[in-house]
Amino acid sequence: MKSKDNYFIDYEKIKTLDTHRIACFMAFLLVFAITEIGREIYRPYIYENNINDFGLADSIGNLGGIIVQIFFGLAIFNPPQKKGLRLIAFFTLGYILYEIVQPILPRGVFDWKDILGTIVGGAIGTLLFLLMHKVIRRNKVFYRF
Repeated sequence: MKSKDNYFIDYEKIKTLDTHRIACFMAFLLVFAITEIGREIYRPYIYENNINDFGLADSIGNLGGIIVQIFFGLAIFNPPQKKGLRLIAFFTLGYILYEIVQPILPRGVFDWKDILGTIVGGAIGTLLFLLMHKVIRRNKVFYRF
């Protein structure tokens, strides 16, 4: 039987609830909370007190947002490591492309700090994903759909 898998999706893994999927979902929730705290508390504090944080407050949405997107996508697709790295690259390049086309979009503003934040966030997401695969050696399957 020919496999229906493609460049990003492994159809057996997408129908499996396992330790990696749960870990990715937990990382998604944690990074989402941290990013929102950064946007709602950290950014206004930095702006109100005129603190030079080297642009972190400006780009925290992109830096945290790409990590949130990465782990949400990994939790949804539950890919093996190689396909997971492809998804991470796809999301990161998509965010960069979106930032580049901002000037031609309504109310869009291009900012190099956002591109840098996306690259740093993509790198952090990649490292966390690889670390998860090192730490979770026994990927226990809880349920198959």
